[in-house]
Amino acid sequence: MNYQPVLKQDRMKFLDLFRGFSLIGLPFVNVLALWVMLKPDTRVDFWIQRALYFWVEARFYDIFCFLFGLGFYLFLSRSAAKGQTKLFLYIRRMLILLALGYIHQQYQSGEALFLYAIIGLVVIPLYWAPRTVNLVIGVVGFIAAAAIGVKMLTIPFLIILGLSAGQYQLMEKIQKGLPYLGRIWFISFIASIVGIGIMWWVAPPDALSPFLYEVIGASLPVAEQANMDAAFQLEHIGVAIGPVVSIFYLSTLLRWNQNMTFAKMLSPLHVFGRMALTNYIAQTIILLVVYQLIFADAAVSYTVSTLVCIGMVIVQVIASNLWMRWFQYGPLEWVWRCGTYLSFIPIRKKHSKPRVHDTRVRG
Repeated sequence: MNYQPVLKQDRMKFLDLFRGFSLIGLPFVNVLALWVMLKPDTRVDFWIQRALYFWVEARFYDIFCFLFGLGFYLFLSRSAAKGQTKLFLYIRRMLILLALGYIHQQYQSGEALFLYAIIGLVVIPLYWAPRTVNLVIGVVGFIAAAAIGVKMLTIPFLIILGLSAGQYQLMEKIQKGLPYLGRIWFISFIASIVGIGIMWWVAPPDALSPFLYEVIGASLPVAEQANMDAAFQLEHIGVAIGPVVSIFYLSTLLRWNQNMTFAKMLSPLHVFGRMALTNYIAQTIILLVVYQLIFADAAVSYTVSTLVCIGMVIVQVIASNLWMRWFQYGPLEWVWRCGTYLSFIPIRKKHSKPRVHDTRVRG
């Protein structure tokens, strides 16, 4: 049977906005694992590192995980509505993502796509579970993972929370105008300020090492050990309050998107988000190429890495919008769709020719 993907008019544009927004923040953290970083030795580097801990780390990452779970629900529910063999389509989709993630993992050891695909296959039975069950699993599991302080353990539960959000019809509610959006924004704002205030209080006065590490079977100097302990505590708190800050970010986006002026300013992010898979993997490729060609394995400051990431994101947003003028999908999105539906899906947009009016006088 020849299956077809979701029609363009069926897209929920705010999801593309959320994906595009999450892609803005991811490279500023991922670059720390791809490049050799200098420990901050200037005030600018010190404050950039603090800003990453407070406002970026485990914030955009949470959004990306949650949206994957939401996309999991959306894909299966739409396939079911169209009478297609949803399970085979979805499994094929995850196997393709697994292959892409495996390749990507060879160049970025901390990448998430490979893990997303595995979790996406494991949690398939939960699609048919009651929404309350999924909500409880997601909330309790995330709290437990956050208490342990291991960010990677939060991924499956954030994905399950995204699935349960789909079951609770969060997307339809947002489309119709999310009730109590102002209250959600205000509560998440206050909670974010409180959480980040706690992080500020816990944060050691000195700059942190670019990588947190534990010495097994040996001891660090007292001052360095104290700094490292405070850094781990800071990271644990950051993971725990990550969803609260993420909700604040997303509710802010929704409020801005209700204003026509701000909505127009945010419109390039919709296209950026439609090419999320391509742009996510491209960020790794670009950062690795820049590092090898320009810095040649030398240690880089936080200021330089941040400026490079800002420039890269700007270029990607512009390139995505230019690409989507002529094409329906990003390059990897197109490969993913063709593989999922086992059919050739046209990638070029069909530009209608202008109509020529007949001005002849008819007798």
